[in-house]
Amino acid sequence: MMANFQIFKSSTKNEYYYLLKATGNSQLILSGEGFSSKQKCLDAIKYIREKAADDDFYERTSSYLNYIFVVKSADGTVIGKGEHYTIESARENSIEMIKSGSEKAVVQDFC
Repeated sequence: MMANFQIFKSSTKNEYYYLLKATGNSQLILSGEGFSSKQKCLDAIKYIREKAADDDFYERTSSYLNYIFVVKSADGTVIGKGEHYTIESARENSIEMIKSGSEKAVVQDFC
């Protein structure tokens, strides 16, 4: 799977965000929390690339028709969230896309 990290700056919050999207259909795979600097946003992307293959990196939560996951930095801060899925297999497919695609994902800077 090919993917792109897209970095952008919020015009209202003055924070930097990233989106990890599949190329082709632009499916949103992972979205980043607000970062105070562009460098911190880039550092989060680097950390995701380093940890993506480790299944323990993904903190999964499930409730009735609501399957989600987050990824956290070494200090436990949430640095990314997956979408809300109504079936578990859809959540797991997104995690697999991150595992297989984040390392080679192109970083697109929209700042």
